[in-house]
Order: sequence, then structure tokens, then C-alpha cells
Amino acid sequence: LPFNLFLKNRQYQLYGEIGYNRYTYYFYGVGNNMPPAYEEKYGVEFPRLRLTALRKIKGPFFAGVRYAFDRFSLFDLAEGGELSSGRVPGSSGGTVSGLGVVFLADTRDYIFYPSRGLWSELVIYRDSPLTGSSFNYTRIAFDFSKYWSITKNDIIALNLYSLYANTDLPFFQMGLLGGARKMRGFYEGRYRDNNVALVQLEYRRHLFWLLGATVFGSAGQVAGRYHLFHHSNWRYTYGGGLRLMADKSQRVNLRVDLAIGNGQLLTYFTIGEAF
Repeated sequence: LPFNLFLKNRQYQLYGEIGYNRYTYYFYGVGNNMPPAYEEKYGVEFPRLRLTALRKIKGPFFAGVRYAFDRFSLFDLAEGGELSSGRVPGSSGGTVSGLGVVFLADTRDYIFYPSRGLWSELVIYRDSPLTGSSFNYTRIAFDFSKYWSITKNDIIALNLYSLYANTDLPFFQMGLLGGARKMRGFYEGRYRDNNVALVQLEYRRHLFWLLGATVFGSAGQVAGRYHLFHHSNWRYTYGGGLRLMADKSQRVNLRVDLAIGNGQLLTYFTIGEAF
């Protein structure tokens, strides 16, 4: 159950997720150089609570706190796989319970389908035994999106994302490439590590009636430490899609995307834009 509440004319914002998950996922290893064909299944069960509370400071600027809780129990690990070997941090499961500070700037003209403005979030998050966690680390995440309206029907959207950690994170807290939002064209978690650098660019055009189309491209990489990022390690995806505006007043789109990464075509069908 994800939620996003705007209170008192957006003087306050409360968003997060409450959930319970028991599912089987694919694990593709840690690092930027795992063989493209490598994958192993694992099962995981966890309750989840994510809560961010922000207050407007001035104009488009907000600040607040974040709390995150997950209790991971792994099962059905692939025999002879990376997780069953115990070499991967977090492969024995454990509890994530930590606090962070959040700084947000938002000048978008629309929340769900912006045509101009920017959205930027900086999160400094700490997991510690003092807050009930099985782990001890700090991660800093920066997410930035900028939108330009070229004409009434043409929009350029740019997204930059970076995750920094100077220690090893449990694999389920590492930065990920892939999925419906961060580098479409890879399965979510196709590349993961303690640090991430990512750029995405998208051209969006209204066609006619409630229909629109997009083309996009992404470049990203992961690394065990920030100084290990290298120009030869960039991974690339690209694709295009169609949009059907389901709510004209709020500009909420149904989204269908086709994206290619590592020579594989993936399809995405969801609500709302990738960024």
C-alpha cells in the first residue's frame, strides 16, 4: 500500500509504503561485470514500513525525516549460488531499521506529467543497531529531474540519480539498475552494488486526443566504491512507448514502454511516468 498525502495546501507532505511481501525474485549478482546470462532464484519474506514526513520551509523547498523498516527472511536459495555461499552481504537476512533526513525541492507545474520545472531529493539515511537494525551503514541518495517544454506538445525530461555508500550494504539495500523507473531495458536489480550513477533522457510528445508517445535512453553503472566508477563500465538501454491520459485534470497517464538492454526487449505497462 503506497501512499502520498498533501496536507494544508501542501504545507506538509506525507508519503511512504506499508506492505507485506512473500515472493520469489531473481538475483543477478553484485557488481558491474557479472555475466549477462547469470541469474539465480531466491525467496524472501518481509513486512515493510517506509514513512517520510516533510514540511515546507520556503517556496518550493521542503525538509523532513524518513523512517524505514524491513525484516528480511530468505528461503529457497539456489544451491551453489552466490546467496547460498554466504559471501553476499545480507544473504542471511536481517532487519533494516533506520532514520534519515530528507531535503526536497519541487517546482513542477504538474505532479504526474510535468511540462516544466524540476524535482530534486537528497536523502541521508543511517541504519544502526541503535535504531534496531541488524546492519550498520550510511547511504546518501540524490535524485534530480528537470523538465523543459519545447512547444505546447513537446517535452524534454532529464533524470540524474546517484547513490553513495563507503561501506558494504546488504544486497537488498544496494543501489539497483533496471525496472520500470531506473533504466528500463534491464530487469530490476540486473546490476546492483553499494554505489550507483545513472542518467536518463526522455522526449515526450502529445499526438492527438488523449494519446502521446515517448522515446528515451539511459546510461548507468554500479561500483563497490565511488572511486571505482570507470568510463568503460557504462551500461546502456533505450526504447520508446505510448501514453493514454487516464485523468486529464491531473495529467495521469497509462504507460506502455518497450525497452532494450543487453540485446533483450522488455515490456512495461503501468501508471505514471518513470520520472
